[in-house]
Amino acid sequence: MPLGHPKVSSGTALHILTLGDSNGTFPHSWPQQLKLAFPNAQVCNISKSGRTIGFLNLGDSTLNSLLVLDENLRKAADFTKQQPYNFIVLELGTNDAKAVFADRQQEVPRNLDTLIKRIKACQYATINKAKIIVVSPPPYGAKAEAQQKYSGGGKRVEAMSKSFKTVAKQNHCLFVNGFKTPGLDINTMTADGLHLDSVASKKLIAPVVKLIAADN
Repeated sequence: MPLGHPKVSSGTALHILTLGDSNGTFPHSWPQQLKLAFPNAQVCNISKSGRTIGFLNLGDSTLNSLLVLDENLRKAADFTKQQPYNFIVLELGTNDAKAVFADRQQEVPRNLDTLIKRIKACQYATINKAKIIVVSPPPYGAKAEAQQKYSGGGKRVEAMSKSFKTVAKQNHCLFVNGFKTPGLDINTMTADGLHLDSVASKKLIAPVVKLIAADN
C-alpha cells in the first residue's frame, strides 16, 4: 500500500543498487520505499535476511556480504546492463551486532571499509563510479534485547552509528545515521524490536531520498 512518499522526478533515469539485511526484504521495506519515492528509477535490491557485513551468521557463508560480494556485483551488473548506477545504498550492521559477535565489534567498521573499497575497485564500470550512501543500522527495541541472542545489541548499533560515519567519510561516501532516524520509535514500529514496519521503513529511508533528490 503506498505510504504517501513525495514522488521525486529527475531529468535523468536513476539506477539504484540496494544492499541490506532482512529489513530490506519485505514488501514494505526501505528499498521498496525508494521505488515509491522515485517511481521512474530502476532499483536492484540485493538484500537477504540474516546478512552481515563480514561475519559468518548462522553458519551460512551466503549471509556474509564480503564472501558473496563478487557474485552480488555480477548480478547487479547484469540487472542494469549498460546503464551505470547512480547510487549504491548500504544498510547493514544489525546482524553484526548480535551477542555472538559481541567480542568482535572492532572488526565491524573494518569490514565495512573493506566492503566499500571492494565495491569501488570492482571490475564493473556501471558500478564502481556510483555514489555510495552508508546507512547505519536502526536501534534495537526492548523485545529484541530481551532475547539472549540480541542482548546488548542496542549499544553495539549505537557505536556503529559513530564508526560508520568515520568509515563513510574516509571513503568519500555519504552517510545517514539510522540509529537516530527522526520519528522512528523502534518499540512501537516493530513487532519484535528489530523488523521495521512500513512507517518505520519510510522514516529510515527519508534522509536517503533527500540526498538522492538533492543530487538530481
